[in-house]
Amino acid sequence: MRSLHGHSHLCLVVADSERSGKLIHLIVASGTPVWPLFHYFQARNLDFSTEATYAQAIGLFIDFLAAKASEFAEVGDRSRLFNSFAHALLYGTIRDGDDSTGLWWHARKQQRVNRLVGLVCEISDWLHQRYDNVAINPFSRPASVAEQIAFWRRWNTSKAASLLNHTKSRGAASGKAKTARTVVLPVDVPIVADGAPAFLEDHIERLLFEGFVRSGAHSQKPPWLRWNIRDILITLLLHYGGLRVSEPMHLWVDDVFIDPSNPKAARVLVHHPSDGIYEHPDPMTGRTICSTRADYLQVKYNRLPLTETTGKGHAGWKNSLLTHRARNAFEVFWFPQSIGELFLSLYRTYIQQVRPFSLNHPYLFVTQDGEPVGVGSFSKSHSSAVRRIGLEPVKELGTSPHGHRHAYGQRLKKGELSTKEIQVAMHHVSPLSQDVYTQASSADVWEVIKTATPKLAASGLPFNSHALLLPPFK
Repeated sequence: MRSLHGHSHLCLVVADSERSGKLIHLIVASGTPVWPLFHYFQARNLDFSTEATYAQAIGLFIDFLAAKASEFAEVGDRSRLFNSFAHALLYGTIRDGDDSTGLWWHARKQQRVNRLVGLVCEISDWLHQRYDNVAINPFSRPASVAEQIAFWRRWNTSKAASLLNHTKSRGAASGKAKTARTVVLPVDVPIVADGAPAFLEDHIERLLFEGFVRSGAHSQKPPWLRWNIRDILITLLLHYGGLRVSEPMHLWVDDVFIDPSNPKAARVLVHHPSDGIYEHPDPMTGRTICSTRADYLQVKYNRLPLTETTGKGHAGWKNSLLTHRARNAFEVFWFPQSIGELFLSLYRTYIQQVRPFSLNHPYLFVTQDGEPVGVGSFSKSHSSAVRRIGLEPVKELGTSPHGHRHAYGQRLKKGELSTKEIQVAMHHVSPLSQDVYTQASSADVWEVIKTATPKLAASGLPFNSHALLLPPFK
């Protein structure tokens, strides 16, 4: 059960008997289950972590209603109520150290507010269609020319990036383009950063072999006592394989293979946490059979995938491009390839000397207690390692775990891989997703300009730099 002290709702995690015990969120308001929301989650069949975000959004709205709805009691003030909710999320409710609403909300980034508000609208629209409720923020006014242009830009971008773009009809979308929601949030103006926040390549070797040194270790100790092999392996997957920080947590021991093209290197497959295919011998016949990972975990270990567990061991899963469709998995593309040899060597040491042999689960990376390691635990260890080499673990500096994925994307770009090749290497469903990872830094641009300047002079363009100099002052 999840609840927050002083809030007007509870968010329970229960087993859905209609879907074979799949975990589902049940929101309770004023002591009463909100069954329409429960039915919404059943109908959408979202993965557990995504559903949790929806539950958070609607829970915040319920809390806001409990605190402020009486001020907007008239039906005509429904749009003002929703507008007030959006601004409370954006600017917070604390003023001069006090909060008359009792919500005690801090200001949130606009991108996050747009996401939460959008989910509340999405749920409200579904409830309106299903139960004929009054939509909280309906499409009830004619869209302006600017809003119609923005709609078609989003629609064309979505269509170009969709694998099912042949099913998207312009005629069906034209009606939506002509209407707009009653409440319009301010436009989120992106801030152009000085390049993507990538972990600096100059520090990665020190992070691996100085940052992840065990307390009290010295050079005379064997590798598994000197270094935190587990977290070095995870960091290699992030920095040289481009994985998201949650993805290594889903690896099983058997997901690391010998590369057929190089017997000294490792080949790693990351499977979908529940739908990934696992080949194993049938205990009755000895023949190799295939099961989904969710089924195998349930039958063999009476466990759920990490996406459906709660607590420290929970690990999310973002929609990824599965390059091995038959297994519902994607391959790790080492860049440079030589890292595959380092990984295999450390993996063998980890299996033989660190990870206990007999555990009640197949997960590769485990805690000292033998349980699957969580994102929070690794992130804490990573922060300590970063500080150990004299840096501060700050996302904006690229020294958070996600900074390694940015470094990987920039390395791919410098290696002159094509956009499509980078998309596959980074396992993006949309080719547009890697733009943030391959953004050039100011230093990169100046270096290109420096190289290109002689070409400009040789091009014959009527340009004389000396003509721009100020005359001498008298």
